[in-house]
Amino acid sequence: MAKEAQLYEIGLLIHPELPEERASEVLGTVRSYIEKSGGVLESTVDPKLRRLGYAVKKNTQAYFAALQFVITPEAVTKVKKEVDGNTNILRHLILTWKKEAPRTILRRNIEKPEGSVASPPVVPFTPAEKKEENKTDIQEIDKKLDEILGNQ
Repeated sequence: MAKEAQLYEIGLLIHPELPEERASEVLGTVRSYIEKSGGVLESTVDPKLRRLGYAVKKNTQAYFAALQFVITPEAVTKVKKEVDGNTNILRHLILTWKKEAPRTILRRNIEKPEGSVASPPVVPFTPAEKKEENKTDIQEIDKKLDEILGNQ
Protein backbone atom coordinates (compact mmCIF):
# COMPACT_ATOMS: atom_id res chain seq x y z
CA MET A 1 0.00 0.00 0.00
CA ALA A 2 1.57 3.29 -1.11
CA LYS A 3 1.47 6.20 1.28
CA GLU A 4 0.37 9.67 0.28
CA ALA A 5 2.98 12.14 -0.98
CA GLN A 6 4.30 14.63 1.57
CA LEU A 7 6.20 17.91 1.47
CA TYR A 8 9.92 17.59 2.25
CA GLU A 9 12.91 19.90 2.33
CA ILE A 10 16.52 18.86 1.90
CA GLY A 11 19.33 21.12 3.06
CA LEU A 12 22.75 20.50 1.54
CA LEU A 13 26.31 21.51 2.42
CA ILE A 14 28.34 21.23 -0.79
CA HIS A 15 32.15 21.04 -0.82
CA PRO A 16 33.67 24.58 -0.77
CA GLU A 17 36.59 23.80 -3.12
CA LEU A 18 34.20 23.44 -6.06
CA PRO A 19 33.59 26.49 -8.27
CA GLU A 20 30.13 28.01 -7.94
CA GLU A 21 29.00 26.63 -11.32
CA ARG A 22 29.99 23.11 -10.24
CA ALA A 23 28.08 23.55 -6.95
CA SER A 24 25.00 24.45 -9.01
CA GLU A 25 25.54 21.27 -11.04
CA VAL A 26 25.64 19.20 -7.82
CA LEU A 27 22.32 20.77 -6.84
CA GLY A 28 21.02 19.87 -10.31
CA THR A 29 21.97 16.22 -9.78
CA VAL A 30 20.07 16.15 -6.47
CA ARG A 31 17.15 17.73 -8.30
CA SER A 32 17.31 14.95 -10.91
CA TYR A 33 17.39 12.29 -8.13
CA ILE A 34 14.13 13.73 -6.82
CA GLU A 35 12.48 13.92 -10.24
CA LYS A 36 13.59 10.34 -11.13
CA SER A 37 11.98 9.12 -7.91
CA GLY A 38 8.65 10.73 -8.85
CA GLY A 39 9.02 13.91 -6.80
CA VAL A 40 7.77 17.37 -7.76
CA LEU A 41 9.87 20.42 -6.86
CA GLU A 42 8.19 23.25 -4.96
CA SER A 43 11.07 25.71 -4.45
CA THR A 44 14.85 25.97 -4.64
CA VAL A 45 17.53 27.93 -2.78
CA ASP A 46 20.59 28.30 -5.01
CA PRO A 47 24.03 27.44 -3.55
CA LYS A 48 25.77 30.26 -1.69
CA LEU A 49 29.12 30.05 0.03
CA ARG A 50 28.67 30.37 3.81
CA ARG A 51 30.97 30.31 6.80
CA LEU A 52 30.08 27.38 9.05
CA GLY A 53 29.64 27.58 12.81
CA TYR A 54 31.94 24.56 13.22
CA ALA A 55 34.14 22.49 10.92
CA VAL A 56 32.40 19.80 8.86
CA LYS A 57 34.88 17.23 7.53
CA LYS A 58 37.68 19.77 8.22
CA ASN A 59 35.93 22.51 6.18
CA THR A 60 34.99 25.83 7.78
CA GLN A 61 33.05 27.00 4.69
CA ALA A 62 30.57 25.28 2.40
CA TYR A 63 27.96 26.06 -0.21
CA PHE A 64 24.48 25.90 1.31
CA ALA A 65 21.54 24.95 -0.90
CA ALA A 66 18.01 23.71 -0.25
CA LEU A 67 15.15 22.12 -2.19
CA GLN A 68 11.49 21.77 -1.22
CA PHE A 69 9.64 18.95 -2.95
CA VAL A 70 6.59 16.69 -2.75
CA ILE A 71 7.27 12.95 -2.82
CA THR A 72 6.15 9.68 -1.24
CA PRO A 73 7.97 8.50 1.91
CA GLU A 74 9.28 5.37 0.13
CA ALA A 75 10.86 7.46 -2.62
CA VAL A 76 12.58 9.71 -0.05
CA THR A 77 14.71 6.78 1.07
CA LYS A 78 15.88 6.34 -2.54
CA VAL A 79 16.78 10.03 -2.77
CA LYS A 80 18.63 9.81 0.56
CA LYS A 81 20.74 6.86 -0.69
CA GLU A 82 21.65 8.76 -3.86
CA VAL A 83 22.64 11.88 -1.89
CA ASP A 84 24.69 9.78 0.57
CA GLY A 85 26.72 8.42 -2.36
CA ASN A 86 27.62 11.88 -3.71
CA THR A 87 31.14 12.77 -2.48
CA ASN A 88 30.70 16.50 -3.23
CA ILE A 89 28.01 16.78 -0.55
CA LEU A 90 29.55 17.20 2.91
CA ARG A 91 26.30 16.88 4.85
CA HIS A 92 22.56 16.88 4.24
CA LEU A 93 19.34 16.98 6.23
CA ILE A 94 15.87 15.97 5.05
CA LEU A 95 12.91 17.52 6.88
CA THR A 96 9.19 16.81 6.62
CA TRP A 97 6.86 19.80 6.26
CA LYS A 98 3.11 19.91 6.64
CA LYS A 99 1.02 21.96 4.27
CA GLU A 100 -1.53 23.96 6.18
CA ALA A 101 -4.37 25.97 4.78
CA PRO A 102 -3.87 29.68 5.28
CA ARG A 103 -5.56 30.87 8.44
CA THR A 104 -7.77 33.90 8.58
CA ILE A 105 -7.26 36.28 11.43
CA LEU A 106 -10.44 37.33 13.16
CA ARG A 107 -10.48 40.83 14.53
CA ARG A 108 -12.89 42.01 17.16
CA ASN A 109 -13.83 45.55 18.00
CA ILE A 110 -12.88 46.08 21.60
CA GLU A 111 -15.34 48.36 23.28
CA LYS A 112 -15.11 49.73 26.80
CA PRO A 113 -17.72 48.27 29.11
CA GLU A 114 -20.43 50.57 30.38
CA GLY A 115 -19.56 52.42 33.54
CA SER A 116 -15.80 52.22 32.99
CA VAL A 117 -13.72 55.21 33.97
CA ALA A 118 -12.08 57.12 31.17
CA SER A 119 -8.31 57.47 31.39
CA PRO A 120 -7.02 60.87 32.55
CA PRO A 121 -6.00 63.32 29.85
CA VAL A 122 -2.34 63.38 28.89
CA VAL A 123 -0.58 66.65 29.74
CA PRO A 124 2.20 67.46 27.29
CA PHE A 125 5.66 68.24 28.63
CA THR A 126 6.78 71.81 28.12
CA PRO A 127 10.54 72.12 27.76
CA ALA A 128 10.47 75.87 28.60
CA GLU A 129 9.83 75.09 32.29
CA LYS A 130 12.75 72.70 32.36
CA LYS A 131 15.14 75.26 30.82
CA GLU A 132 14.30 77.87 33.45
CA GLU A 133 15.06 75.38 36.23
CA ASN A 134 18.39 74.58 34.61
CA LYS A 135 19.30 78.28 34.33
CA THR A 136 18.68 78.82 38.01
CA ASP A 137 20.69 75.82 38.94
CA ILE A 138 23.58 76.91 36.73
CA GLN A 139 23.53 80.44 38.18
CA GLU A 140 23.60 79.07 41.72
CA ILE A 141 26.43 76.71 40.83
CA ASP A 142 28.45 79.59 39.33
CA LYS A 143 27.99 81.64 42.54
CA LYS A 144 29.11 78.76 44.72
CA LEU A 145 32.15 78.13 42.50
CA ASP A 146 33.13 81.82 42.75
CA GLU A 147 32.83 81.63 46.54
CA ILE A 148 34.93 78.50 46.73
CA LEU A 149 37.59 79.73 44.32
CA GLY A 150 37.62 83.23 45.78
CA ASN A 151 36.94 85.01 42.48
CA GLN A 152 34.59 87.59 43.87
